[in-house]
Amino acid sequence: MNSIPSFEEHYLPKGIHECSGKEFISRFCDVNEYRKEFENPIINIFDFAKERDSKFLLVGGSFISEKEKPSDFDIVIVFPKAEDIPRKTERLLIDGNKIDIMFCSEDKPEIIDSFVSLLSSDLDNRELGIVQVNINQSKWEVQDTNDYDETFEIVKREYPHKQIIDLNEPQGILVTIHGLLSNASWNSDIVPIASSQGWIVAPFYYGFETPDILVREDKRKEIVEKFSEWILNIQKTYNGRISIIAHSFGTYVIASYINSLNDSAPVSFNTIILTGSIVCIDFDWESCRGNKVSRVRNEIAPNDQWVKWMPENNWMPTDSLFGKSGTEGFSTESEILTQVTSTIFDHNNVIKKDVISQIWMPYLNANKNAYIKEERR
Repeated sequence: MNSIPSFEEHYLPKGIHECSGKEFISRFCDVNEYRKEFENPIINIFDFAKERDSKFLLVGGSFISEKEKPSDFDIVIVFPKAEDIPRKTERLLIDGNKIDIMFCSEDKPEIIDSFVSLLSSDLDNRELGIVQVNINQSKWEVQDTNDYDETFEIVKREYPHKQIIDLNEPQGILVTIHGLLSNASWNSDIVPIASSQGWIVAPFYYGFETPDILVREDKRKEIVEKFSEWILNIQKTYNGRISIIAHSFGTYVIASYINSLNDSAPVSFNTIILTGSIVCIDFDWESCRGNKVSRVRNEIAPNDQWVKWMPENNWMPTDSLFGKSGTEGFSTESEILTQVTSTIFDHNNVIKKDVISQIWMPYLNANKNAYIKEERR
């Protein structure tokens, strides 16, 4: 008996509805000739997931609606560990049907939650049901033993005579802001990974600066003003919502810029990732919600050898924005703020390929429509 409930006004009722791979194919593929053509690539996706030890997949989009000819099919493959995640997601168009294949992992539940939120509503803010396809928890038998090096091949090999387009519509604009004593060499890792997943990457470079800038108010102001002009130009030049990855002094730059904005901000940010943050622990993210920022992720590293030596405000009264949120976390709570602590990381070893591809990119992809939710809140 099929465990997926009946449609309500052409869509599944709100919630996560579990089924096996065979039940999914029976319910959503064996319906008409149009949907039947997607059976083999879906089987291959299930095979790929099972062979990579994925326990389940999350599925959303109009493919799990009552539409005879759905136009989009969103799949999130959930791997056991972040290290299992492939570096490249896929966004394909097959005869007008958009397929997004995205990844996350069980050891990062906050990212799974973000994907569930992403799939559970449409652009009209309508709450929708999604499907959880249990692969390794059910008796799914692998039907094709071919080894796939790239997820694109899972779909492409089933459509030799159809038009397949690798979509170039950007997922968003990703701005990186570096720290002190740095030439931001880590951009050489971020740029190819984020670009391969459909992001426009725009590094903001203010030059090689030494720690004495912490006591030079005029120089700090100059950099923030430079960023203000630069980010406004980025918004005017490129089509898409802006997200941020900021490290060390870069966290001060973005916090200072946000702090200077009034309610009618000329530039607002979809998602901000902070690492090695030197921003004060009582920074009020909740007051920034919606009109300035939609989501914030703070990487807390108690062993950060630089942040822990940041002076207290009473020692450096010229700028109350300085603080130790990179080692202590933010003390103010907000629904838009996610904080994750790791004793493995210090100030200089966070921005690596595995963190970028296995943690940050899934987080950015899962929250790509966060601004829509905040605008309609």
